[in-house]
Amino acid sequence: MMQHNPYDLIIIKENVVPDKHIEELMLLTNNKEEISQATVMRTDSGGNRTAAEDLENRNTLWYEIPEEQGDKLQIAISQMYARLVQPKYNCKFRRYDPCQFLGYPVGGHYVEHNDAETFDYDKGEWKKIVDRDVSFLFYLNSEFGGGELEFPELGLTIKPKKGMMIVFPSYKEFVHKVHPVTWGHRYSLVSWIATEKNLYDTIPGTGIPES
Repeated sequence: MMQHNPYDLIIIKENVVPDKHIEELMLLTNNKEEISQATVMRTDSGGNRTAAEDLENRNTLWYEIPEEQGDKLQIAISQMYARLVQPKYNCKFRRYDPCQFLGYPVGGHYVEHNDAETFDYDKGEWKKIVDRDVSFLFYLNSEFGGGELEFPELGLTIKPKKGMMIVFPSYKEFVHKVHPVTWGHRYSLVSWIATEKNLYDTIPGTGIPES
């Protein structure tokens, strides 16, 4: 069993994203040619992964981030990890996943999922299929209804606010979902970091959880 309280591993900080950076990102929403439907990843029995649109499970828009802007975001997030997250998780940064700029229109949602693992029914065990250990969420606006972030297995629901950052382990114990947006448009920036070791091996007070 996990010895650490899962709530303690979720980091929530407000007013982290400066208005200037938010304004720069929001300009990207004006380029209609660079907007696409976000996909979900499917894994077959052989471990092969393919991306596909699946509006029933995920109704999310994807905004293209220019390379130069993406590089700046990568630097900013790696600095945030070192300053705000590494002291708590006690594990060094190893690699970074490029940011995704996401929009949830009315009806936009994302069903329950975790960010790194899937269940292998043939072997009857969980398997890490994506090189991710830490999930980062940044919220860019507050003018929408619905769109709450929920961790159903933890009984935790969070209403996003402009400038808020939420960080949590990418593992199966942190299954989460996005509630349907009821009015307005919800904008967020997401990214993931891989660390040198599994977080459960480095965070004080945790043990490797049993399945």
